[in-house]
Amino acid sequence: MNEKTPIDLPMIGTHPIQDEGACSTQNYVSLEEKTVLAAMRELRERAEEVRAGIESAASANEKARLEGELAELREQRAELALKRDDAFTRKMIMLGHLPPEADPGYR
Repeated sequence: MNEKTPIDLPMIGTHPIQDEGACSTQNYVSLEEKTVLAAMRELRERAEEVRAGIESAASANEKARLEGELAELREQRAELALKRDDAFTRKMIMLGHLPPEADPGYR
């Protein structure tokens, strides 16, 4: 009973890779960023609906109202883009990649 039992060692290249992103950089999104991105996504979906309404508008009055709504959605998106940038800056400060002075609300 002194026989050596073969040890099954993993063989490189014989098994499919389970995690294809193993060598890629990970992108971590903070809860604040996630919330802002979700709001931006909702605005985009609403803007797509408004654009479809503009194309199928029967009257010039309806088309003008929808174009005004689309302009308002664009303004809201621009505000959210600034909030997204601020959230990213705060995350980088928290991770130590930026100094605290980089925070827009730093005093």
